[in-house]
Amino acid sequence: MRARARLHPLPTISAVVAALFATLAIGAAAPWVLGSAGAASRVTTTHHVGAPTPVSDLAGSLSQLGQATADDALGMRTSYFEPPTVADPATPGSTLLSGADQPDPFILTAGGTDYLFTSQIRSTANVPVRPLLSSGQWGPVVDALAFMPAWAQSGDTWAPDVHQFGSHYVLYFTAALAGVYPGVECIGDAYSTKPTGPYLPASEPFICQRNEGGDIDARTFTAPNGTVYMLWKSDNNSDTARYGNTNIYSQPLSADGMRLIGLPFRIFGPDEPWQGTIVEAPDLVLVRGVYYLFYSGNWFNSASYAIGVATCAGPLGPCRDTSATPLLASNAQGAGPGEESVFVDAQGIWLLYTPFCFTLPLNGGAPRPVSITRLGFGPRGPYLATVGNFASSH
Repeated sequence: MRARARLHPLPTISAVVAALFATLAIGAAAPWVLGSAGAASRVTTTHHVGAPTPVSDLAGSLSQLGQATADDALGMRTSYFEPPTVADPATPGSTLLSGADQPDPFILTAGGTDYLFTSQIRSTANVPVRPLLSSGQWGPVVDALAFMPAWAQSGDTWAPDVHQFGSHYVLYFTAALAGVYPGVECIGDAYSTKPTGPYLPASEPFICQRNEGGDIDARTFTAPNGTVYMLWKSDNNSDTARYGNTNIYSQPLSADGMRLIGLPFRIFGPDEPWQGTIVEAPDLVLVRGVYYLFYSGNWFNSASYAIGVATCAGPLGPCRDTSATPLLASNAQGAGPGEESVFVDAQGIWLLYTPFCFTLPLNGGAPRPVSITRLGFGPRGPYLATVGNFASSH
């Protein structure tokens, strides 16, 4: 889960250059390896457990906040986890940012500042990122990924996730393969010493299961013992007749975030009628000892698109739906909400999402803003809570 993280001193220029060449060497030296579970990725057989985030740091992850001892250490009340339910279910969220089309919202907090990452649609930036200013307004757009790797096709970069590993950050993103595999999208990774970049991409895709139609929607999760996991969706719906239903996978990451450890585990797939053949945009959180997998289901360009929740046995699954119906579906604010991520801070646990589905034509459809609602976690699991004013509390 994303967290407020302590910044380490920036390395020297020579160290940055050395790290860049090391990063590129990883991509060059480690070809796409097809594991027994069908995942083509950069892998290693060395297992490593990273140091856990201190509970005393509100920089702590949601997994840390979810521990009973952390509740006491941070002075968390029941109201933190169980705020009032949303006043009007037909209007569950509020607009966090409007204007240009901004799907797949994700917030990283670093050095006391919130950074909003979104997808490239209708933007000249490959990976748009905006800081939250002291005024409560979002600042100007910066391109976190100024240069695309040779393996990726320019003009269609999306679903960003950023995680801090020690003194550096890793950006995970989705892009279409250039050249001989038209229509196949894969996950890339890029390195930086600053949360806004510029990020320097590796020379090969990070995850690319061509036998499942590609891979998209990378998202990281930090377990209580400090191990960071990568969750993602296999892009079978790029050709459903050929590849079948989509899958959600989970796999441990190396201590530097640049390699996958061991083999991937399939933790979830569509099993409810409303999902159709698709589940995607996974985000795993741990609250009060329970692992919750938030995800979007069905086609992103339809009114059936919605946000669901499953519970999992652990970071490597398996996961099962908590309900036969979505947590957040079409409502008065828009048809087909989805592309969610979960963000935690001292004020509460928040759901970021796109309030209505993608529409064509691209230049004629309404631009999708970033919406936000607060989450509560009661005896029956997650629910939509009263939002309040997110920006004014940061």
